[in-house]
Amino acid sequence: MTKRVSTARAVVFMGAAQVCRLLVTFVTAPILGRLLHPADFGLIATSAPIIGFVTMIQNLGLTQALIQRQTITKGQANTLFWLSLLLSLTFAVGLVVLAPFLAGFFEEPRLTAVIWAGAALTVFSVIGEQPMALLTRSLRFRLLACLDILGVVVGAALGVAVAWYTGSYWALMVPLTCARILNLFVSAIAARWFPGRPLWDEAARQMIGFGAGLSMFNILNFFARSADNLMIAKAHGAVALGFYDRAYRLMLLPLTQATWPLSRVMTPILSRLQNEPDEFRHTYLNSVSLLMMAVQPGVLCAVVFSDATVALLLGSKWTEAAPIFAWLGIAALHQTFTSTLGWLFISQGRMRDLGIVGIVASTSTIVSFAVGLPWGPLGVAIAYVVSDYVFRLPFIWYMAGRAGHVSIADIHRTVLPHVTGLVVSACTLMLGKEFLHTPSIIELGGALAVTYAINLAVLMLFRSKRILIIKTLKATYQDVILRHNV
Repeated sequence: MTKRVSTARAVVFMGAAQVCRLLVTFVTAPILGRLLHPADFGLIATSAPIIGFVTMIQNLGLTQALIQRQTITKGQANTLFWLSLLLSLTFAVGLVVLAPFLAGFFEEPRLTAVIWAGAALTVFSVIGEQPMALLTRSLRFRLLACLDILGVVVGAALGVAVAWYTGSYWALMVPLTCARILNLFVSAIAARWFPGRPLWDEAARQMIGFGAGLSMFNILNFFARSADNLMIAKAHGAVALGFYDRAYRLMLLPLTQATWPLSRVMTPILSRLQNEPDEFRHTYLNSVSLLMMAVQPGVLCAVVFSDATVALLLGSKWTEAAPIFAWLGIAALHQTFTSTLGWLFISQGRMRDLGIVGIVASTSTIVSFAVGLPWGPLGVAIAYVVSDYVFRLPFIWYMAGRAGHVSIADIHRTVLPHVTGLVVSACTLMLGKEFLHTPSIIELGGALAVTYAINLAVLMLFRSKRILIIKTLKATYQDVILRHNV
């Protein structure tokens, strides 16, 4: 099996797991919504950012350091594990101590026990991350996908059962707890992993430095992505924040659902290709090209018909979110590609460059929020998008292409055909919008199909994209025939 076929199949495996997660969510969400009280959801939602932040920083990015490293010994892996566990236990103790104070601040006594449970869960999580990372290093994506699906299905079933029999908010903690425990035991058995004696050497120190740099970037990104909500809530209230938050989440949906499974696959694969520059470049550029073909036309259609999109997906009472969504969607068009540049920094171990990107991007993002804040959520969205295209996009592209196997010229050559396709598609959609003032769901689906068709037709005019599309279709056909024969 070639590396390129392996990459495609890995994406299919992880994508299937993501589809399963979505289906289970769609099935269980309304059931839990009927079995539990809204206050129960609010209680868990209050604890989520606190526990989520600790989960994000507790191992200092050492899991990614383990995946990125070309070669690693068992002793070095043990060093990363024991250090991660020590940090996790420290943060868990901190959460246990702070829990009563946080419960008092939010005037919710039940929050204390929930945070305590979350603290214990973070420890289970960090223990399970080590064997999961070893499986990822070995590119065992089929097993990882099966484990992901198993955790989601079993956790959801147990969560619904607990909610049915107890009616307690603890049912909402069951799915995540079940997934973490399954990940720990199944992955440890599959990877044949058990912690042993650590080895503190230069390679271990380098991996710790790598992880610290990645963790710093994640922290900066976390605060930058939270600042807009805090600013809008303080200046304009909960209602304005509600419109902004729903529009923002809707904009993120296609990005996260498409890039998340691909990201889990591409980072370890690119890390294995560090010493093969041509294969590295080919794998990355072709993967992001296919990602842009799959996502950008849909985002463009949703932006042009933002009123109809928001009404269809959120309901008529959310009409004020439509212009916010339209502006944020404009940023999503380039972020479909720009968000993948992190794979280059991480897989090549360029933590210093990633740290610079994190500082500059987070600072400029927060400044843009402040500039647009006087004009409400829409002003925040517009200021963010303008600053994104004028400043952050060229800066991040420059930083990504100034070193490593993918140059700035490679980036421009890869993106230009997609920009051309989007411009032609946008002009066509704007003309069609004159005749479809309030499109029905069928007309909206037709517009979506037309957008993909036009974009694909334009891309076929470019030789590199034409070859990629033909090779992808041929490989898919051959794979289907092979599976059918088997």
